[in-house]
Amino acid sequence: MGGLPTQKTIYAFVPSPKDSKTMYAALREGVYLSKDGGTQWSLVKKSPKGVVTIVIHAKDASKIFAGTGDGKIFLSKDGGQSWKLQK
Repeated sequence: MGGLPTQKTIYAFVPSPKDSKTMYAALREGVYLSKDGGTQWSLVKKSPKGVVTIVIHAKDASKIFAGTGDGKIFLSKDGGQSWKLQK
């Protein structure tokens, strides 16, 4: 899986409910994205750090929630390009 760190823990893999080739991975370094079914991965710029879980909205795949190990929840409304801490 090109692009994912080989010596790091991957906490979650989540496929998009709308496109099976789009996948997200949760790592302490942030959110990684693959648009080719997991062959190539890249770190999503500006994604939160310490991510241990990811949830994609079932009806709106552009909405992604990322949960961190310290209990924070971030929301992206644009497929992971920008993130906002939820209060």
